[in-house]
Amino acid sequence: MAYKMYIMNFRTAHFGVGALDSSKMTFAADRLFSALVIEAKKIGIMDDFISLANQDDFVLTDAFPYNFKPFLPKPIGFPKFDQPDLTTDVKEVRRQVKMAKKLQFIPLDKFDDYVNGTLLEDKEYAVTNIVTKTQSYVDIALSQVSPDELTDNYSLYRVSTVRFTDESSLYVIASESEILNELMTSLQYAGIGGKRSTGYGLFDLTIADIPNELKNRLTQSHQGPVMGLTTSLPIEEDLEIAMLRGSYLLSKSSGFAFSTQTKENYRKQDIFKFVSGSTFCETYKGQIVDVRPLNFSHAVLNYAKPLFFNMEAEE
Repeated sequence: MAYKMYIMNFRTAHFGVGALDSSKMTFAADRLFSALVIEAKKIGIMDDFISLANQDDFVLTDAFPYNFKPFLPKPIGFPKFDQPDLTTDVKEVRRQVKMAKKLQFIPLDKFDDYVNGTLLEDKEYAVTNIVTKTQSYVDIALSQVSPDELTDNYSLYRVSTVRFTDESSLYVIASESEILNELMTSLQYAGIGGKRSTGYGLFDLTIADIPNELKNRLTQSHQGPVMGLTTSLPIEEDLEIAMLRGSYLLSKSSGFAFSTQTKENYRKQDIFKFVSGSTFCETYKGQIVDVRPLNFSHAVLNYAKPLFFNMEAEE
């Protein structure tokens, strides 16, 4: 399958991280996959989409910033600060380490420079705000309401929102297909993330070719240094090598599943995955994990198949 870039120009979104009053700027592939499954069920092509997703060559990445060009996640473990230049002032070394920790994403054309030690300033792609809402989903400022006016029918709650700058959007890379194009086109009107009923998470979609300097370094099979572009989980036979020889952070995937047959929420099985930006000595094969609760009526799928970025620059 050929890869395509799906650029999503959001207005305002809420990508929750466990509470309404907190939100991330981006989201992992499993969140997009779940939204696509729901959309496929509404359209009546869920079996076709699941069959497509289970193909070995189908991949989907996490969402990353796009600002006139694609940005990549910061590679974990780079640059190396374990052997600093002894002629460099200690305060300067600490400043460099702090800059590296603060940085989240790297422009594609600066990636190799960063890996080799060039420090970059962090860029602002979006602004996070706390918005006060009522149960009727009407925005209201706390200063306009006195405590005496609040009733059971007029209670307030706080939502963290992400508003992107005029030039910034998010993109994912995926294996192109007519099914995926149809679902992504439909999803832009349904939205992704939390509080979609208030209009959050809607986006304008652009399906674009991937720049050659990025496309030529995308891989699913490579013997050499790679960086994961998907929050993913290796199959069992690849897990040990990935853990022993990788530099990574883990993300816990949990939550609740709902079934119309039971009309109750059940806690899904927890799994831990390597976040995007984790680096490894070679690629591994991922999986789509069924995390359904015990005795649940149907499968609950968690997407964890990776696409990698070849960290060895072309000569």
